[in-house]
Amino acid sequence: MIAAYQYRLRLTKEQAQKVEKWLDMLRHQYNYLLADRFRWYEQSRCSINSCPLICNVPELRDNPDYFSQKRTLP
Repeated sequence: MIAAYQYRLRLTKEQAQKVEKWLDMLRHQYNYLLADRFRWYEQSRCSINSCPLICNVPELRDNPDYFSQKRTLP
C-alpha cells in the first residue's frame, strides 16, 4: 500500500519571500521553455516528442583499436 503524507510548512517572512522568489523564477523558466517549444513547432511543423526519421547522422569515425594498430607496426 502506498501512503502519501502532507506537511504544512510554517515559514518565516524571509523564508516565504525566498520560496516565492524561487517559484517566480521557475514559473518564468517554464513559460520561456514552453514558448520556445511553440516557436520551434511553428517553424518545423512536426511532432515535438518524436525524433524525425530524416535526420543528419554524422559518419562514424574510424577509431582504431589496439589490435588494428598493432598489426600496422613493423
